[in-house]
Amino acid sequence: MCVKHCVANQCMKMVKNLDPAICEKLTKFSTSNKPVRKYEPFIVVETNGDKLSGSSGFNNVAGYIFGKNSTMEKIPMTTPVFTQATDPQLSSVSVQIFIPSGKDLNSLPMPNEEKINLKKLEGGFAAAVKFSGKPTEDIVREKENELRNSLSKDGLRAKTGCMLARYNDPGRTWNFIMRNEVIIWLEEFSLD
Repeated sequence: MCVKHCVANQCMKMVKNLDPAICEKLTKFSTSNKPVRKYEPFIVVETNGDKLSGSSGFNNVAGYIFGKNSTMEKIPMTTPVFTQATDPQLSSVSVQIFIPSGKDLNSLPMPNEEKINLKKLEGGFAAAVKFSGKPTEDIVREKENELRNSLSKDGLRAKTGCMLARYNDPGRTWNFIMRNEVIIWLEEFSLD
């Protein structure tokens, strides 16, 4: 299990210059090909979605960052776009877009729509499995099960639910080159 340190609000890409102290601790935790990442706290704009692989709700959260908010402020678009399920059946779904760093909940404009929320997520450790192609519900569930099985074999405790991270514009990207990840938050994970 390799562990990488991710800083939210920087397009969720991995930081190239890792802290050497973290790297030393992390290399001792190499038992599978599924990366574990440390996410710093971050803010998202979110609304309800219909399913993990669905796009219902995206236009609402995108509208917020494109200026449909109390001050008509435009906020830069970030990737990935997350759909997160917090229940075992993966039926209670939210669509989330990260707010760029430098913003806090008090400095952000209020949403114009009641169904849009601003939320600070505390971050923590999460494991991920990457895959290419159009993320259908069956593929997302297959990748979630693959990741849960890998975590269980490595003795790690996974939280309920999962997230689908999508890095490409589905209207402008060929299906076969779409980049996606299924991410699962971990319980009681520590580098010590």
